[in-house]
Amino acid sequence: MYIIPDTEDKIKALYQYIEDNVWDTESDSWYHGHDPIIISHLDNFSATDCKKLVSEIRNWKENILIHLADPFLAVSNPELDEYFLYCQIFLETTDFTNQEYLLGNIHLVNAIPKGSQPLGFYLELEEKMTGINKKLNGNYDFSVEQIKLKINTERT
Repeated sequence: MYIIPDTEDKIKALYQYIEDNVWDTESDSWYHGHDPIIISHLDNFSATDCKKLVSEIRNWKENILIHLADPFLAVSNPELDEYFLYCQIFLETTDFTNQEYLLGNIHLVNAIPKGSQPLGFYLELEEKMTGINKKLNGNYDFSVEQIKLKINTERT
């Protein structure tokens, strides 16, 4: 299914679309097929839809969330803080492979507007990133340094 249902509840439609397609593992079908559909859908969210999405995705299953990470980096909806949402997905992941994948772009934490999130959010990110980076023999030291810079920026 390559169409997100046109329903009143855009968040439920998005969830259902990803859930219906989550097992699609054919080559680049997510990058070339599903992601552009998801991005277009997110770009049409109202401010109310965006706020609702932010509050609801914390309750979504990880196998659904991981398929939102890349689309969040490409949305152009000014009502969505895509970098915050990307980091939020990282915080919600428990699968090590997913965590390592998300670490590749986590340095974008610096693009989150200053003062828009509580300091505790960044401290939680730092703790999780540091632990994963240790398991990966320091391969993501740059990402850990970026979160430390963000924390320092938020404190000033």
